[in-house]
Amino acid sequence: GDLIENVDKLAAEHRFDYLIIESTGISEPMPVATTFAHDDGHGQKLLGNVARLDTLVTVVDAKHFLREYNAVRRQKLVDRRELGAEQTDQRTIANLLVDQVECANVLVLNKVDLTSKREIARLEILLNKLNPKARIIHSIFGKVDPTLLLNTHSFDMAQAEQMPGWFQELLGNHVPESQEYNIASFVFRASRPFHPKRLDRLLSSGFSDVLRSKGMIWIACDHRFCLLWGQAGTSMRIEQGGPWFHGSVDPSQWPTDMSAEYRTATYGDRRQELVFIGTDMNEAHIRKRLESALVSDQEFNHGHDHWASWPNPFATSDEGTSNKIQKLGLKRPRSGKHAEVQVMKKTTTSEVCTKAAPKS
Repeated sequence: GDLIENVDKLAAEHRFDYLIIESTGISEPMPVATTFAHDDGHGQKLLGNVARLDTLVTVVDAKHFLREYNAVRRQKLVDRRELGAEQTDQRTIANLLVDQVECANVLVLNKVDLTSKREIARLEILLNKLNPKARIIHSIFGKVDPTLLLNTHSFDMAQAEQMPGWFQELLGNHVPESQEYNIASFVFRASRPFHPKRLDRLLSSGFSDVLRSKGMIWIACDHRFCLLWGQAGTSMRIEQGGPWFHGSVDPSQWPTDMSAEYRTATYGDRRQELVFIGTDMNEAHIRKRLESALVSDQEFNHGHDHWASWPNPFATSDEGTSNKIQKLGLKRPRSGKHAEVQVMKKTTTSEVCTKAAPKS
C-alpha cells in the first residue's frame, strides 16, 4: 500500500541512510515488518528489494502501562474514539498492548523518572516474561542514544516469530521466576481433548491473576483443526487454527523435530499446550480447573466418532463469527469484573498447530 510506495520513492532518491517509520498507536507491528520481505510469495515485490528492517521498537509508558492495562482490558479499540479505529475493528486494547510488546526486539521503557525503582523492576520482569529476547532501554522524555536503535542489525524475522514469552515457554526456554514480585509462568500440557461444554463453562468464569495466556487447544468435537487460545487480561480470543498433522499430512512429511510420541500416539499430534503468565497465580488451582474440563477416562474411551456428536460452542461460520456467540461477558470470580470472549475463524492456516514444541 502507501508504505511500500513511499519507501520505494525515498529509496530511489538515494538521499537517506536511515528511515524511521512510526506506526499509528493501534497498528500491529508484525504486519508492517512483513512488508520488508523480498516478495509476498505470489510474485509481488515488497520492500526487501530496496530496504532492510533493522530494528523493531516498542515504547512502553513506564508510569501508566500496568495501570492502563488493568483499566482498559475490557475495552475495545472502538470504545476510545481518539484511537481512530474502524467500527469493524474488534480488537481489545489489552490484546493490542501485549501484541506490541511481544513482537519488538527493543523495548524503550519511557518516563522512568516518574516511576519508583520498585515499579520499574516489577514492570521489567513482566516485560521479560512477555518477551524474554527483547532488549530493554530506559529513557526520559523519549531520549535514546541513536546508536541503540539505528544500524543495529538486530531484527530477524525468524527470531521475531519466536520472541513472545509464551512461545519460548513452549520450547522449554523457561524464564526464571521473580519471587519478590510474585510474577511467574507455567505450561499446561495434556494429551486428551477438552470437553466442549466444560471448556465453555471454564472460560465463562475466567482466570484470576493471569495477565497473559496463549497456546493451542484440542476440543473433542473438532477432530481436524486445532483452536488458538489467546488471552490478555480479561479479554479472551479463541480462533480456528490449522489442521493437525495427524490425518492430514503423510507422516513422512512431518517435521524432523516432531516429538516421537506424536508419531505413535492414537490421536497423533493433537494435544493441549498453554502458557500462563501472571502475578500471584495459584498454579495448582488453575491446573485443576483445566484438568476438570478435559474428557474423563470413560468419555475418552468412547472415541472421536462419539465426540463428533457433541455440540460445538466454538464452531465458526463462513463469515468468521461463532455460530453460538461472538462475544460473551465473563465473570471473574475474585474481582467481580467481566471479560470478553471472541470466537473467530482465521483466514489463513496457522503454523502454530503444525509446530511440535519440544517438551521441557
